[in-house]
Amino acid sequence: MRYYIIAGEHSGDMHGADLIRQLKAIDGHADFWACGGGQMSQAIGEPCRVDGSTMAYMGIDFLKKWYTLWKLLKFCQKSLLDYRPDVVILIDYSGFNMRLAPFAKRHGFQVHYYIPPKIWAHGRQRIEKIKQYVDHVWSILPFEAAYYHAQGYDAIDYVGNPLVQSVADYAINPDFRAANKLDERPIVALLPGSRLDEIRRLLPLMVAQAEHFKAYQFVVAGLRAMPASLYQAICPPTVQLVYDQTYDLMAVAQAGVIASGTASLEAALFDLPQIVVYKTHPFAYWFYKWVVTVKHISLVNLLMHHPVVPELIQYQLTGNKLCIALQDLLSGHGRVQQKEAYAVVRRLLGQQHAAGAVAKCIVAHTKRTV
Repeated sequence: MRYYIIAGEHSGDMHGADLIRQLKAIDGHADFWACGGGQMSQAIGEPCRVDGSTMAYMGIDFLKKWYTLWKLLKFCQKSLLDYRPDVVILIDYSGFNMRLAPFAKRHGFQVHYYIPPKIWAHGRQRIEKIKQYVDHVWSILPFEAAYYHAQGYDAIDYVGNPLVQSVADYAINPDFRAANKLDERPIVALLPGSRLDEIRRLLPLMVAQAEHFKAYQFVVAGLRAMPASLYQAICPPTVQLVYDQTYDLMAVAQAGVIASGTASLEAALFDLPQIVVYKTHPFAYWFYKWVVTVKHISLVNLLMHHPVVPELIQYQLTGNKLCIALQDLLSGHGRVQQKEAYAVVRRLLGQQHAAGAVAKCIVAHTKRTV
């Protein structure tokens, strides 16, 4: 069968690659048209038709790049009609994918959404578009299906969380410290996100903490998909930088300062005590405050329904407050509470291989309807 897959960011590229591998294992004749990154290209065995890293904008940067994204949307729409897939699979990145879904459905294609829009947090009105244009939703958060059901959409299933399998498959790298010339001091991991805007706003505040905790080694989890000059311009000589080794870093760190998003849940699965941070353009923050309805931004806190992990958001994120929170975490207070919560989070997520479950369901569903 022919699969048309859109994933717009680093995490979507990772989840898309896992899904592609599972689809190929089930369907020996699988053919792909994909928008994604290096991991999806590797899984397919050839470059993606569109580089998903060009879509990784957020907040005010998204508004600045609207014309670029509009042109990309038009290109994807034309490619969809030319390729004529058996099924369209949208992965996360709701701002773009929820514009493609109506076009795909109106032209008679099956539309499946893996890692759907977080309508429980914001944009509740999008449920009407999902009802109209998405055949099935595959959720990776255990509370999400119940929320969709309450909104009158029943074509949704919780399939497990892909990060559970990713972390379970990780093998400790005993050479990590030596290979990256790290000393024996305990490590504080700095994860500033996977978007340019996030890194520019968060990383300077993160690396500044190294001056206050000289008994610790501060290490930044960089991504080669980002310009090396970006990290180098921000990181002082006292802070180390490693590329594309986030799991290796999480596995050995004593604590983490982590941009809100997927990484906060990965940290929980690695049993890594953390502080979650977030900062965006003031206009974008005002807009989010207006539309966002949840009390927490960390996935750990959302799953636990109370603030286990400290969150420093926008104007609360200052160098002084981050220093106090990190001192509190490194001194031991809060570490036990976080690790106890992490055990509950693992039970809530379960052990099902999400990508494998989704692949089987999509193939079975598509075969019944083509």
